[in-house]
Order: sequence, then C-alpha cells, then structure tokens
Amino acid sequence: MTRTAKYLYNNNFNRTLLTVSRILVAVDGSKHSIDASSQAIDIAKKLGAELIALYVVSPDTRYHFLEDTLTPKLPTAFKDILMLAMQSGEKHVDKVRQMARQKNIRIKTDVVVSVSSVVKEIVEYAHKNKIDMIVIGSRGLSGIKKMLLGSVASGVVTYADCPVLVAK
Repeated sequence: MTRTAKYLYNNNFNRTLLTVSRILVAVDGSKHSIDASSQAIDIAKKLGAELIALYVVSPDTRYHFLEDTLTPKLPTAFKDILMLAMQSGEKHVDKVRQMARQKNIRIKTDVVVSVSSVVKEIVEYAHKNKIDMIVIGSRGLSGIKKMLLGSVASGVVTYADCPVLVAK
C-alpha cells in the first residue's frame, strides 16, 4: 500500500517530509468528536494509515481519589462511577471502530483514566505511541457555542508534538 507524503515548510523555509502512518482521534461522544472521527477515518483511508480511537476518562470523574492506578483505597461507590465512565468510553470508541471497519481501516481503541487532565493525557498518549497526527473535534461535550475552540482542542493544539487537525 502506498503512503502519501506531504511536504511542509518550517520557519526557515526548509522542506520537511511529513509521513502519516498513525492517526489518533480523541473521542468523547459529542457530535464534534463523531465528525472528527469520520474525518480521521477518511484521512486514514487515503493515507493507508492506522487509526487509534482514544477516550479519556476525565479526572473530575474520579474526584482525585486515584493516585497513579486503580487502587483498593477507592471507595466502592466511586469505583462504580469510574467503571461506568470507562464503559461509556468503550461505547464511544466502539462506535468509531464500527465506522472504521466499514471502510476497511486498521483501528485500535483505548480508554484511559486521566490522572491530571484530559489534554495532558491525549498529548502524552500521542507522544508515547509515536502518533503522526491527532484529529480532535473543535468542541466537546460542553459545547459552549460562544467559544471558537474548546479548551481540550486548544490545549492539544498548544502542547502536541505532532500536527493536530481540529475538525468542525
């Protein structure tokens, strides 16, 4: 399968070859993340790239009872809330998996629990997994209409090491 390569120009006007073989799409179940997933699938199809759909359980869900991992210290009621949030995340990434499989796209899905922030988790996940491009919706579940760009999308654009496509 041929991979498409694009040339980008950096600040010194040197040509830099950009190859995209791994695309990360961040999903949260919102209309914007579904639209972003659809665009990520189309890009993956055109480039012959692998797609990774990631759902991050917000640190607000766990109320800071977790330190680094799921621990027995977590009260049962909060464990249940966390498990429900993870199950919800699985449903969202499964929807993207089904969309991708209809177009014969290689896809991996992952649900992670954020320790500090959703932005940090997405950016670190992309770095650790050698992601070439991140696709994210312009706004998430909060969907505040007055904001031009959601806070998560804005943070990912600011801190990611790789190109970020913000889908509307």
